[in-house]
Amino acid sequence: MNDLSSNPQRPAAISPVHGGLVSAQGVDLDRLEPIDTQVQAWTTDNGTGVKFVEARGLPIVDIVLRFKAGTTQDTALPGLASLVLYMLDEGSQLHTATQQAEQLERLGAVLEKQIRLEHATLSLRSLSTHALFDPALALFTDLVARPAFTADALAKIKCQLLRHNASREQYPRLRARSEAFRHLFSGHQYGNPLGSTQQGIDQTTPEDLKRFHQRAYCASNLDIVIVGDVSVAQAQAIAQRISQALPQGWSAIELPTAAPAAGTTLNVEQPGASSAVLIALPMGVPAHHPEYQAMVLANEVLGSGIASRLMNELRHRRGLTYGIHTRVNALSAGGLFSAEWDITPAYVEGSQELVVTLLREFIDQGPTQAELQVARKQLAGQLLRDVAQNKHLAALLTQITYQRQPADYLATRIERLARLTPEDVRAVMQRRLDLSNAVRVSVGPRAEQQPLPATDQ
Repeated sequence: MNDLSSNPQRPAAISPVHGGLVSAQGVDLDRLEPIDTQVQAWTTDNGTGVKFVEARGLPIVDIVLRFKAGTTQDTALPGLASLVLYMLDEGSQLHTATQQAEQLERLGAVLEKQIRLEHATLSLRSLSTHALFDPALALFTDLVARPAFTADALAKIKCQLLRHNASREQYPRLRARSEAFRHLFSGHQYGNPLGSTQQGIDQTTPEDLKRFHQRAYCASNLDIVIVGDVSVAQAQAIAQRISQALPQGWSAIELPTAAPAAGTTLNVEQPGASSAVLIALPMGVPAHHPEYQAMVLANEVLGSGIASRLMNELRHRRGLTYGIHTRVNALSAGGLFSAEWDITPAYVEGSQELVVTLLREFIDQGPTQAELQVARKQLAGQLLRDVAQNKHLAALLTQITYQRQPADYLATRIERLARLTPEDVRAVMQRRLDLSNAVRVSVGPRAEQQPLPATDQ
């Protein structure tokens, strides 16, 4: 855990401030002014990293806890990490699950949970009035730190998780992503994108849950983000209260770097009126690497908006699909760049060839200056919208922490994007993406493949 302050009780300001921003409306994106949001950071006595933004515009507090307790930490029992997270609001040592739900509703507080490959996240949104916030925080801390893990609740959650996994496999777009991950990260902890198996779920016991919780839900394995209507002193007390209640003394180990995988074509036959298609490329660029921002700009130009290159060609010019989108997925030990779309089953192969051709042209030639300017405006606008809303800002700070971004990330991101040239983006794409390693995935009904319809435009 990086201590951003020499004194854990004295938060360090890591970004200049503008606490009054409550809306991005009316902002001139042509000027690309820097973000002026003050973020303070410190580490609690128990080793928990904290980021805090004081926002007095609304009487609301958002708290996000992110533990390095994702599904990559439970490879001996795939499903254990998910079961632990989903069991946290199924009763604690002080309250039953019904009591937890009733109290949250009475207090007007909202609890959310999310499990991913590398982390488990819990968030609390509460009114800041002491009579409502204090009991909501106590309940939140209790369910995170002292879960009951009863056998009856575990049996119920196991059934729900198995049904959830089965439904994901039936959704073509999610199935295509899963197949790409399984191939690209075969033999690595990332290779099980569902994060669980039926055998792992079946074999998990309440004792397994307790052992995993005692390790992975440690204060030293946690980052906290607090945004809202509280002072620095109050935020310090909130963070200390949570971290003191948790187990102590364990931190997740770094994952080994994923080995590169060869390209392949995967076709999964599944009933439906259309096919979900995906092309994925290995991308070993961590989010804190200087070249990552060039990848983000390239992604914006290629497939992140209604006027992107791929959208213009496949939707506007050819009418092949309603939408095509690209994604940059930077994980700590690997990553991928992907494009995904839905299409008439007879055009799966033709559309894949078209997208590969467009990607090759982009890698060879890079973006135009005009395309980069539009992409910068779009990214700047999204950043402004995120910092203007407390909940989105809390999520953004949580992501920044996970990505190990520099302390001045918010203040300097727009400036760093503005410095990138078309040649910079082209050079990074050529270094980082190799189309010979492309994984082509389709999920849908079998169909005789046909040439793409001709276009006069």
